[in-house]
Amino acid sequence: MELRQLRYFVAVAEAGTISRAAARCGITQPSLSQQIMKLERELGVELLDRLGRGVAMTDAGRALLARARPILGAVREIEGSLRVDVDEGRGRLAVGAIPTMAPYLVPALVARLREEYPECEIIVREDLTQNLVEAIADHELDVAIMSTPIDHDLIDLQVVGREALLVVAPAAHPLSARGDIALADLRAQPAITLDEMHCLGRQIGDFCASRRLAGTVACRMTQIDTLLEFVRLGLGVSIVPAMVAAHDDDPGRTYLRFKRTPPTREIALAWRTGRTRPRLARRFAALLAERVATPTRR
Repeated sequence: MELRQLRYFVAVAEAGTISRAAARCGITQPSLSQQIMKLERELGVELLDRLGRGVAMTDAGRALLARARPILGAVREIEGSLRVDVDEGRGRLAVGAIPTMAPYLVPALVARLREEYPECEIIVREDLTQNLVEAIADHELDVAIMSTPIDHDLIDLQVVGREALLVVAPAAHPLSARGDIALADLRAQPAITLDEMHCLGRQIGDFCASRRLAGTVACRMTQIDTLLEFVRLGLGVSIVPAMVAAHDDDPGRTYLRFKRTPPTREIALAWRTGRTRPRLARRFAALLAERVATPTRR
């Protein structure tokens, strides 16, 4: 038994003739008659008495009509409520972000999304790049904020922006008075670095190696907040993303730009290849692109 067969049967019952029912349903009269006869064969009963130009319900037809109308009404309610849920952004969105981006981007984005779609459910996971990639591939996350490069057959990347990396130094450090600094200024400085478990740590490590900035590594950290505190205490300098500077109001640190060829990183969204992108995820992506284009400045 198919839903369309029930629709055709109810249309015939209400119209009184197969021709009027066919016109109401937008199909030919022979096609509608075929579907009604197929329904009768499947149920093993006659539903209609064919009376020349019209039809009449048999006992089985009247019994089916009483059951078919609530079924079709429930289907219409599902279709209508489903469209409303999609249009109003009801549903669940699972978002991931790497630790060097999550605290600076995700809270504001989630707040904006909740303002626009107050009935949505948002789940946030902060984790390392490889773990987020596997979670997307396994359908545990809808989308994740990370940096390039990503090499995975089941992941599509949408680059939404690029940000500069800056030098952070103690406020009282001699370099702080220069504003912009040259690469050579860093060669003699003890460095506070992110561990290479972070993609940012690897990116900065590669940049320093390519520019022969192999200074003394004073400390290696897994958390940016800890790194910043070591810098504030005068234990070394570091290279961090611009979004860190935008959120740092501690007077014990200062941020310096490179005079030329500054290192940068790409901000990207990772999606599962072949998956339909949910409405909430698409809006989240648009809000991220908007925020990256006009970052908050300190």
